[in-house]
Amino acid sequence: MDQEDIIGPWSEDKLQLLEKYLHPYTAIMRGRKWCRNGYHYIDAFAGTGKPRARDEERYIDGSPRVALTIQHPFHSYTFIEKTPWRVQRLRELVDEFPDRDIRIREGDCNHIITTEITPRIRYERFNRGLIFLDPFGMDAEWSTIEQIAETRALEIFMNFPVMALNRTVLPNDPNALTEAQIERMNRFWGSTEWRDEIYEEIPTLFGPVEMKIHRTTGQRLGRLFKKRLKTVFPHVTDPLVMTNSRNAPLYCLIFAGHKQKAVNIVRDIFQRYERLGE
Repeated sequence: MDQEDIIGPWSEDKLQLLEKYLHPYTAIMRGRKWCRNGYHYIDAFAGTGKPRARDEERYIDGSPRVALTIQHPFHSYTFIEKTPWRVQRLRELVDEFPDRDIRIREGDCNHIITTEITPRIRYERFNRGLIFLDPFGMDAEWSTIEQIAETRALEIFMNFPVMALNRTVLPNDPNALTEAQIERMNRFWGSTEWRDEIYEEIPTLFGPVEMKIHRTTGQRLGRLFKKRLKTVFPHVTDPLVMTNSRNAPLYCLIFAGHKQKAVNIVRDIFQRYERLGE
């Protein structure tokens, strides 16, 4: 059986929210003098471009196709993927969309973004771009986000991996943290301060014990990371928590950029989604 990406309904919601922002983004960028050298879309974890719904024999337009089929196309599309069989599927998009400038890059997104994207798309070059950061786990590194912000031309629409953090690097007892987990979290968070914000000392009959803060839910983790993003981006949305069918938080969507208007648009999209779920 051929390999394929399989996604749940919460991922379909995520793709719809991304699409709802791409339309006004490209409409605003068209014809702007300060964007005369183009606006560009970068998908840091592109996948195959055509995942299958988990519970149905139905295929969905993944984020690459969502971006390729909007009304006002981007001037270029860079799809980054490190898994060879996914890269092969992505290459099919070049023939399927011959009128689009599609660039398929195989490898680690942190290296590709910081060596190829951030030097090319910059405020002083009169171009702009949107990076969709949708990692399978914690593969995005803080140093990459810093370089993205430093361009003053690139925004990020990010999937913040709540479940991946809680399952793989944040045990309830911090004494159970391995050196590898600590190092991985430091690279993702960009500092060691996460430990003081996620763990607290609680009194017990046998003396104080350090444990994960009980309120470390999806919303709280998302707000902590929003605070980190605010150190490099002037404008950041509140996190939108996405949950599975058992209402367990899977990830948060967070937008960070350089213009208040962009955050206002994304905030409105997120609020409309939340009202529909009430």
